[in-house]
Amino acid sequence: MDAPAAARYPGRMSATVHRNTLEEEARHILEECRVVTPGIQTMIGFQMIVLFNSTFDQKLDADMRLLHLGAMGVVLVAMFLLLTPAAYHRLAEPGEVSRKFVDSASRLLRWAMAFLRLGLAAEMHVVCRALGLPTLQAAAIAAFFFALAYVLWSVYPRVSAMRAKSG
Repeated sequence: MDAPAAARYPGRMSATVHRNTLEEEARHILEECRVVTPGIQTMIGFQMIVLFNSTFDQKLDADMRLLHLGAMGVVLVAMFLLLTPAAYHRLAEPGEVSRKFVDSASRLLRWAMAFLRLGLAAEMHVVCRALGLPTLQAAAIAAFFFALAYVLWSVYPRVSAMRAKSG
């Protein structure tokens, strides 16, 4: 292992990279979908519960209630996108794994995370408004969390991959 790699990976014998087989890639992408799913299910549960809270109509004006409904719809789309790879694999490619499936499942997961990011930001705006913050402040806070999720879920992994490839 070269000196820079040894510094980046203290205690490791080598900095070699394991290349996954197609089957391993499929298993990983399905596991990643399963890991995200409970969080989205919880989010949908909270979004549903708030509708039956007596203060929902009192604290939120019609626009904020519609934004909440839109956020619920976006989070549901994220859930559908996350569940699609397992359903597709079970029905379209039972007992086999293809590069098409792995690439499609990966793309669906990325889209699901994009819709989740949008839904979380919209809900953050609704919560800020329910707490009495002005619209501009609520929008700024929602935009911050949208950007944070974008950086952590999209930019950071891509930058890390580019750095790893360039050595």
